[in-house]
Amino acid sequence: MKNHLLFSIQNKLASLSSAERKVGAFILEHATEVIAMSTEEVATKAGVSPATVIRFCQSVSNKGFTSFKLILSAESMIDKKLYQEINPSDSTKQVKEKLSLRIQHTIEQTNQKLLDNSIQKAAQMLKHSDRIFIYGMGASNVVAEDMTQKFMRVGKSVIHTLDHHLITASLSAQHENSVLVLISNSGEKQESIKLAKIAKELNVSRIVMTHNANSTLAKLSTITLIHDANEENRTIRSAATTSLIAQLYALNILYYTYVALDFDENIDKLSASHSVVREYF
Repeated sequence: MKNHLLFSIQNKLASLSSAERKVGAFILEHATEVIAMSTEEVATKAGVSPATVIRFCQSVSNKGFTSFKLILSAESMIDKKLYQEINPSDSTKQVKEKLSLRIQHTIEQTNQKLLDNSIQKAAQMLKHSDRIFIYGMGASNVVAEDMTQKFMRVGKSVIHTLDHHLITASLSAQHENSVLVLISNSGEKQESIKLAKIAKELNVSRIVMTHNANSTLAKLSTITLIHDANEENRTIRSAATTSLIAQLYALNILYYTYVALDFDENIDKLSASHSVVREYF
C-alpha cells in the first residue's frame, strides 16, 4: 500500500527537532518545487544544514533524499489543503476527502505497525483461554464492546465492564486460564495500568492494544498489538476519530485470525447464534 508522505510530514512535525520542522514546513509549502531541488538547495531555502535535510528524510520516511523525492513526486499534485486541519470554510465534499485521506493513511500505517506474529500469538492465546476479560475507557470502550460481542458469538466466555473494581474482583476469583485484554490508545490510563499489574501478579496473560509501544501499559503486556494514532499531534481532537478506526481495524484483524484457527467450528457457532436471534427477535 502507498503511504501518504505529505500527511506523514504534517503529522510528525510536532515531534521533530526545531531544525527539522523548518524542513518539513518548507516541503509542505513547496512540495512540487522540492522534487527538482538538491539537498543543498532545500537546506538553503529552509535555513538549515544539508545534514538536517537528510535527517529529516530519514525521520519521516526512512529514505534518503533521492528516494524521498521519488515518493514526493507521486503526491505533489494532491491538493495540499487535504493535509490541513478541518476548518469552518470546508465544504462537505472537502471534509469527506480529508477524512478519507486520514483513514487510508491510518489503515496503511496500522498494517505496518501491527505485527503478524503478534496477531497470531494473541489469537492462539484467546483460543486456549477459558475466559476473556476486556477493559477500555472512553472511545476505547467502543472497541471493547465490539470485541465482547464478536467473541461471545463464537462461544467464548467474556467479561466486560467499565467498572475496574468489578474486573479486579472477577479476575482475582477466576484468574486461572484467563486472558486480560486492555485497550488504550495512549497506554497510560491509570485504571488500565493497575489492572495490568494485578493480572501480572496473578500470572494472567495480558493482551494490550495501543498506539504507543513504549507506554507503561505496553511494557506490562504479554503481547502488544500496535496500531496507528495519527491524531496525537493534531490540534482538533475533541473526539477520537482515526485512532478509533485504527483500533477497530486492528480488532477485526485479530478476530478474523481467531476465526480462521477453527474456521468450520467458528462459522457453525456464528450461524447458530444468528439463527437464534433471527427466530426470536
